[in-house]
Amino acid sequence: MVVPSRDQCLELLTRHAMPAHIRRHSLLVTEVALFIAQGLNRNSCRLDLKVVEAAALLHDIGKMDGLKTGENHAELGARMLGDIVSGPVARIVAEHIYLDVSQTGGPLTESLIVNYADKRVKHDRIVSVRERFEDLIERYAKSPPQAMLLRGKLDLYVALEQTIFSHLPIAPHDPEIMGITL
Repeated sequence: MVVPSRDQCLELLTRHAMPAHIRRHSLLVTEVALFIAQGLNRNSCRLDLKVVEAAALLHDIGKMDGLKTGENHAELGARMLGDIVSGPVARIVAEHIYLDVSQTGGPLTESLIVNYADKRVKHDRIVSVRERFEDLIERYAKSPPQAMLLRGKLDLYVALEQTIFSHLPIAPHDPEIMGITL
């Protein structure tokens, strides 16, 4: 199996009837992930940009079906991609909503970059990690314990953000990243 091209990924999104708003979100996540990965590659990382692009484009392919069935959309998306895409791409799709404290200090991987980029895009605009999590808490936390769990995840993403940007010549809220558009 090979890493699918951008056009092949977009065809997969069309074939799976991804709604326009989720498609726009995925396209912007891709631009953010590629911007960060390219910057990291200029500073001694060796991230596979083709894998970053494909995984970012496909990261929410299971979103609509997951909302209908109640299944975890990341795991569902990875299963949907099954034998269609390379193992690393499907694995990143499966992992894009998970972050463990042991990962926040690096090493920086394609999976972490796609995961982080997804937490910087609220619908179809770039926001801070904090704003993104406030939105997630408002939309998905159905109880105080769930809200507290998401706030704990916010702390993990802030730590990951510090690790990522310690290898970049810009800050998380500089115009170079905040100004990325489709």
